[in-house]
Amino acid sequence: MIALILRIILVSALPTASVLVAAEDGKNPENLAEVCRELVENYGEIVHASYRDSLAEANRLEEAIAAFLEDPDEAGLEAAKKAWIAARQPYLQTEAYRFYAGPIDDDDDGPEPMINGWPMDEYHVDYVEGAPEAGIVGDVSNYPEIDKDLVARLNEKAGETAITSGYHAIEFLLWGQDTNADGPGDRPATDYTTAKHADRRATYLTVCADLLTDHLAYLVSEWVPGKDDNFRAEFAGRPPLEAARSILYGIHFLAGKELAGERLLVAWDTQEQEDEHSCFSDTTDQDARYDAKGIENVYRGRYETLDGKTISGPGARALAEILMPGKVEDYDAKMDAVIESVGEIPAPFDQAILGDDEVPGRRAIMTAVEHLEDFAFMLADLEQELVKETNRR
Repeated sequence: MIALILRIILVSALPTASVLVAAEDGKNPENLAEVCRELVENYGEIVHASYRDSLAEANRLEEAIAAFLEDPDEAGLEAAKKAWIAARQPYLQTEAYRFYAGPIDDDDDGPEPMINGWPMDEYHVDYVEGAPEAGIVGDVSNYPEIDKDLVARLNEKAGETAITSGYHAIEFLLWGQDTNADGPGDRPATDYTTAKHADRRATYLTVCADLLTDHLAYLVSEWVPGKDDNFRAEFAGRPPLEAARSILYGIHFLAGKELAGERLLVAWDTQEQEDEHSCFSDTTDQDARYDAKGIENVYRGRYETLDGKTISGPGARALAEILMPGKVEDYDAKMDAVIESVGEIPAPFDQAILGDDEVPGRRAIMTAVEHLEDFAFMLADLEQELVKETNRR
């Protein structure tokens, strides 16, 4: 177990390693800069389209929440939950664009902690078992008015788990605390009608939905084509090999340290429900699938939009074709293995992590971890080949 964790930690450290892998026979780097330019352009198209899809689904979620709160009942609550699950699918694919200080996770003003911060200590938002007056919702004296400024200002103020906004805050406000072994949380619609603090809870949910669309709209604007003052223009203006390396590093880090490590292996190791990604709705298996799909999108240079259009062009695979031509089939096979193994993680995830290491759920999770970890190492090798070419120029 310790050796496996160390391997994942080492994956995240590889981009700064000084030892470079040996060059592959038959590589042809003469047109590398042009391929990198095309890769960066196609990547920009994919990023913009997937953030635009994320915003569209978040708008639908906001509408479903508004419709539910207008006349709260169980049917409206169920419709809002379905809208939340649908809204997650395009956004999770965008997590492949993180980890290189782009607009999503820039150290100064990146909104990622406001969008997808986790793990979440729900005690900071609303009541939990044994604490009926917990959270901002219940603390009327300190927080007499709930608005966007308050919710944004308090996010992570009391620590990394003090999440007050984003998808997971909305998830908690829709499902409630998950105390069920055989299903997700079961917050009743009466929490928004006759329960104590119902109006404040409704205001909080409305504010979170509004903040989410605000932040996603910002990300769309940072990647919209044709502007000369947004991140996409700056990114396209970088040396092409440098920009391509950032793209590689994003999927390398997501595959290894983040998805294999933080999101799957930690919960596998602790067997604690609180360590899973979407613990209130029991949709952590979906999180893993769509994160893996985001990695594949960048690797293959292909994205299917919500309205059925296909964006296609050079992906990270094109770099392997130039720099490691003898191993392209290995990269393709490992990418396929990642998608297949992650797709076999059973739901609910909080039950799949339980038991000894030979139970089917735990075996499936570990298989996915191993394939993700292997692919992260392969991407790190490719990144080092790109570094070698960069240093030669």
